[in-house]
Parts: sequence; structure tokens; C-alpha cells
Amino acid sequence: MPAQKYSSKYIPVKLHGLTPMASSLAGFRNGAKPCIECHSSPLLRTGHSGTWVKTPQLLPYPANLLHRSPWNNFLRNNGYIGFAQNLKLKVLSDIAACCDFWQQYSSNASIFDLWEVRNAFFSGYRYEPYFLILLQESAKNQEVLGILPLWFNSNPTFGKGASDYQKYVWFGSNWPEDNVFFVKNPQIIPLLLTAAPVPLELACIKPLREYDFLQDFPGFAKEEDKKYFLDLTHISTLDDFLVRLKKKKRYNLRRDRKRVSALGPQIDINNMSQIEDMFRLSIERFRQKYPDDPNEHSAFEDERRRNVFRSLIANTGRYQVRIISTIINGQIEAVEFGLVYDKTYYAFNAGTHVSKYSGLGVFSNLLVIEDALKLGAQKIDFLESDNNWKDSWHFDYIYQYQFTK
Repeated sequence: MPAQKYSSKYIPVKLHGLTPMASSLAGFRNGAKPCIECHSSPLLRTGHSGTWVKTPQLLPYPANLLHRSPWNNFLRNNGYIGFAQNLKLKVLSDIAACCDFWQQYSSNASIFDLWEVRNAFFSGYRYEPYFLILLQESAKNQEVLGILPLWFNSNPTFGKGASDYQKYVWFGSNWPEDNVFFVKNPQIIPLLLTAAPVPLELACIKPLREYDFLQDFPGFAKEEDKKYFLDLTHISTLDDFLVRLKKKKRYNLRRDRKRVSALGPQIDINNMSQIEDMFRLSIERFRQKYPDDPNEHSAFEDERRRNVFRSLIANTGRYQVRIISTIINGQIEAVEFGLVYDKTYYAFNAGTHVSKYSGLGVFSNLLVIEDALKLGAQKIDFLESDNNWKDSWHFDYIYQYQFTK
């Protein structure tokens, strides 16, 4: 639908105690407004049983939730209770409608904001979408204030022991990072989170400044693991990176690189079929490292996760796929998988036969940095979690947010 202008005032009433902030999301900034009538869903999931029941297409905001602990004091003190009386909710489950909303309101700032990336996860897992839409209704129209894109994780990779088993999580699972709330004003977020179904686990929320006030909202906190990245704007060569490290670390990395280089490895770039070798290497690595721990598996043991990465390759267009393979004595021994988008190189995953070749992990990681420099990337996003090496390489890092209830 054609874009429509919003008034300069985001919310008709002031939420006391909070300073109005402009949204950074492209759809709301540009005034895009979806057609609610064309994309409505008559279904609403109740509780955490996974049951779908017929409901009116537009539901009153569940004001009784605003008076419940532990959120009631925050909501009352900041003026949410009176404002919520004028709001409505709607839930979308149709994937085409969810696609329309996502593409209208996503900022596309990160690789994880792209619909084709999220859709790769959807095509792999096929969990039913649960897009919670918050609206303000007037005599003339319905105005979308916020969207919380979720799905219900009913059958996770590792069964009932998985941390997100039988929970609502971000649409696309809790693996994608840089998650943001699709809101017209960040002050709307507590109302979305209060109305969201339970149990809910939202991981890897982008630490935007306009989200800082949410640290006072019960259930919202910083994650324990760091998210690592390497700024390449002042690095032209691999040596530029290495000289930044402590002397001993620099020596160890150069030693490992030299050791593998002496084997005369062949480096293949973007042989897409070698993604299957990355799956194999990752699975073998976990089985060797944790032979007696049934809870430790490579995610690629699950065919659905393998299909996600195959779809990421097939969906290329706005981003570039990078597969870097190290071949030693005719055998593929290491594979790096990354995506490049908007001058950021996202190091997604890897499989490496480190038990056979000492230093191969270091060698393969240095290939990623070299590849990013050759492509003119300004940053490498190494994603969240140290994985027993990122901290020691002295990458920059941030902490993402999480929300649970």
C-alpha cells in the first residue's frame, strides 16, 4: 500500500516518566502502514499448550495483565495503564502476511534484519509464526504501534533438554542476533512484552540506546555472553591486525599459520557444495570432543539446521555468501561460512579438523580476516559467545540484551 504520513507526535498521550524518542525503524520512520484488513488472522494461541482457537480478529488489550507482578509497578508509575485502555491486539500466523509486515517495518540494518535470512530459518524449521500486532483504533482507522515477531519452538534440535524447548522465541529462532522491536516508539515495548504469550525467551536483543530504560523492566537484562567484532576501518593487512596483539599471542598465531602453510594447503573460495563438508566437520568435532555427553551436539546433527544454511546460499541477492575451504592432501579439513552485507562480514559458522592438524583453527580464522579485507569490509561480526578463542584474540565486544518471562 502507498505510504501514509504519521503525525509528528508518536503517542496521543504522554507516558509519564519516559522521554519520547524517535524510532529508528524504517517502516515507521517512512510512514508505511500495512492494511490490517487484508492481513488479519482469526487465530490466537492461548497459554503455552500450542492450541489455536477461533477469536475475534481484533482483541482488546488485556488490561488485567498490567496489574500483575512483577511489571505492575513499572507500568503504573510510567503511565501505561491508562494508555492501554485504548489499544487493541491482533495475531498473524499467515507467512505471506508476516512477510509483508516484516518487510515494511524492518530497518534492514543488519543481515539478521533481512526477510530472506529469517525466511531461511522458517523454511528449515517450519514453526508457525506468531506476530503480535499492537494497534490504536480510532473512528477512522487502525494505527499500528508495534509488532513482536515470534514463533513457538515446539520441537527444538536437542529435544526436551534444550533451553528454549516449548517457548515462544523470535521469529527465526534465538540463533539470529541484532534483534530489534518493530515499534513506532520504544516506549511501546513494555506493552508488547506484557501482552506477549508465555513462556517467552527473547535472546540477542540489539543494545540500542533507546532500549536502555528497559533495564528497569522486570525480565529485561544484559546477556552473559559477549558479542565480538573486529573493526577493519584502520586495518589494511593481516599484519596490521597481528601487531595489535600482545607479543606472545602474535607469536602463537604466526607459528600456527606457518605450521599449516608448510603443509601446502589448497584454499577454495565459494565452492557452494562444500557447505556439506562444513556440516560433516562440525558434527565430527562435537562427537570427538563430547563422546559421552548426550546434551552436547553440533547443531548440524539436525537436518533442519542444515536446510537453513542451504537456504541461506539459495536466497543470496542482497548479501554475498563466502565459503572458504582448506584442503590438505586432497581432503577438505576446514570450512568457514560467512555472509557479507552492507560492508559487514558475518562469520556465521565453521567446521575444522583441529584434532588432526594443530593450528588449523587459527589458520582458518585468519583466512576469514584476510577475505574480509580483500572484499573491503569495514567490520567482521564474529557473533555471540567466546567459543574458547575470541576473547584471547582481543576483539572488541558488546553485550546484547535478553528478555524472559
